[in-house]
Formats: sequence, C-alpha cells, structure tokens
Amino acid sequence: MRNTRQQRLESSKRHSSNSVIITMNSGIWCRRALLMVVVVIMVTTACLRISNDEGKVRDDLPLDSLHDGDLVFRQGMGPESQAVLRLDSAGGQYSHVGIVINDNGKWKVVHAVPGESEKGIDRVKIEPIDTFFLSTRAEHGAIMRLKGCDITTAQKAARNAAKYVGIPFDYNYNWGDTTRLYCTQLIVVAYSSAGVNLLSDVPRLANRNSQNIIVFPGDIAINDSMRVIFKF
Repeated sequence: MRNTRQQRLESSKRHSSNSVIITMNSGIWCRRALLMVVVVIMVTTACLRISNDEGKVRDDLPLDSLHDGDLVFRQGMGPESQAVLRLDSAGGQYSHVGIVINDNGKWKVVHAVPGESEKGIDRVKIEPIDTFFLSTRAEHGAIMRLKGCDITTAQKAARNAAKYVGIPFDYNYNWGDTTRLYCTQLIVVAYSSAGVNLLSDVPRLANRNSQNIIVFPGDIAINDSMRVIFKF
C-alpha cells in the first residue's frame, strides 16, 4: 500500500516537472511562432504596399538639424506593425527603426525591412528619409539622437550600417548571425562596431544569452540615453 502511494507521489512530481518544462519551451516557441506570423503577413502584403507607396511626403522633417547616426523610428499601419507592438514587452510605440546617413548631400536611411523589396528579395536597403516616412508607411514616427555621442562616432556607426546594404533580411531573428540582419540588429551592430553599446541600459536584456534575445525598436527608443529630435 505504501509502495503504491509512493509510486503515485513520484509519478505526480515527474508529471509536474515535465509540465513546467513543456510550458517554458512552449513559451519560447510561441514567441518565435508569432514573429514568423509577422513575417508571413509582411510578405503577403508586400505587393499591396509597394503598389500603394505613393503616399504623402512630410514637409516638416528637420533636414537642417539631422546628423549622421541619428535613429529614425516609425509605427506602420499594417497588421504586421501591430503584431510587433504586441510582442514588444517594453511597451514601445514603434515597430521599425533605421539609421540616418548623409549620402552625397542627401539625407537617407539605412534599414532592414521585409515586404518592401521591389525585386522579391528582402535586404538591408538605403533610401531617402522622406520615403522612409511616407504617409503610407508611417502613422507615427520620431528621430532620436544618442546623448553624449560625438559626431565622429555617430558618423562611423552610420558608415558601418551602410556596409551591410544588400545583405538578406533575417527571418530567423538570430541575434548571433550577422550574415543576415533584422532592423534593430542592424542598428545595434552598427553602433557596437563604433564602440557604443545601445543595449547597456535595457534591464530585460541583462544577463541574457545573446543567441536567444530578440530586440525590439522599443528597447532602443525608450532608452534614457536617447534624445528626441523630432516626433509626429
């Protein structure tokens, strides 16, 4: 009788332990699955967005005040942007980020984004800043600058980002792989190569395995080290 009770108790403990493991693994895979849903939505709506990109150009962008290395954030109007915002546990209001660079006297943005390729392959791209902020692409947006960052370092970060133009978008969101990049990864890598850690003040990313983290635009935008230059 005692053996039977002991066996039941041990079986219950094993079941409880397995349930915890399953729950933890399910949470991880659920998060990754949701990100893949975002990608699928982006790809399937790409043609619609490209054909309707004749949106209004903002005439209030502070072009005379921009610096190389400034970061540009936007919140899109599509379902994929809403999905990114829901996944962002930091509570950020932006679903995408890029970095500003002066290209032969014209302000442009280097960014990694899926669903906006005109040739069917999503890559890191460079485009005019007014295109980045077209009314069909940005419901809300902001331009921010890293506090205390000298112009030389910021320029280096912008040039670092430009070196990645043309490499594929990372649909696996693998932080440890820089042969493919997603939007926030591109920005962090560009500044890291210039000697600046943009994630040093992000509590939720502390003591995390760099292979497993997923960084959202909100992680950078709400950082105390960022100063808002322009917002709409």
